[in-house]
Amino acid sequence: MVERTFVSESTGPIVLGLDLPMGRVRVQVLDSVTTARVVLRTDDSSGPAAEAVDRARSSQNGQAMAVEVPEIPGNVMTQSVSGNRVVQSMETVYGSVTGMTIVNGRVITGGGTAVMETVSPIEAIVTLPTGSSLAVISQSADARVRGDIERMEFRSVSGDLEISGARNLNASTTSGDVIVGRLTDRLTAYSVSGDITVDLYSGSDAELTTTSGDMDVRATVRAVGILCANTVSGDVRVSGGSQLRVSANSVSGRVCTR
Repeated sequence: MVERTFVSESTGPIVLGLDLPMGRVRVQVLDSVTTARVVLRTDDSSGPAAEAVDRARSSQNGQAMAVEVPEIPGNVMTQSVSGNRVVQSMETVYGSVTGMTIVNGRVITGGGTAVMETVSPIEAIVTLPTGSSLAVISQSADARVRGDIERMEFRSVSGDLEISGARNLNASTTSGDVIVGRLTDRLTAYSVSGDITVDLYSGSDAELTTTSGDMDVRATVRAVGILCANTVSGDVRVSGGSQLRVSANSVSGRVCTR
């Protein structure tokens, strides 16, 4: 196992930018914490994932902190165990993958064989003081945030975002889901095939867009302003929020607002 720890040079709320190409991000926002901390780890003791953790960089300017994990080169697939499931995720694969078969990390194609190395995921364990903001950029890393974040930015190709609560959220993913517990101000969420779910929306401005993903928003009595939800083939459901103006559209999916 390889592990590194980065600690904020200042105390109090910070704005943290985290660049993690693949793996998972676990965040806790705590009242009892005064200094931000980022722990990067992988179960591998050598190989591409371990080298990426070793080469990770951190910088800070005032209350803004950045942690960057370099991209793992080559054809790499991460594999981890979640309960009784084996979870696999691939980085960018170079070369043709038509009719691809994977056997023990070896990719067999009609034109020959190519080696795809299997590595353990890189996990970022983040602890933030209350009032902090966070930006996560990745290719396939999932992010889970526990506690209320001030502002959240999320950019991923296939990663999911699950967040307990935020004042502002701006999320964009291609095939990942966006799941929000509480949102109190502004919400912008985009996904091509992933779903967008908001359990308690109390904001004043929301714009949700998907191509084939479904949307489910439950607004509270504190929600005001306009909520725009647009999809091509997904279903849209918006409930609650007597003061909320809803503009919901789907070309071939179902739309329910009440």
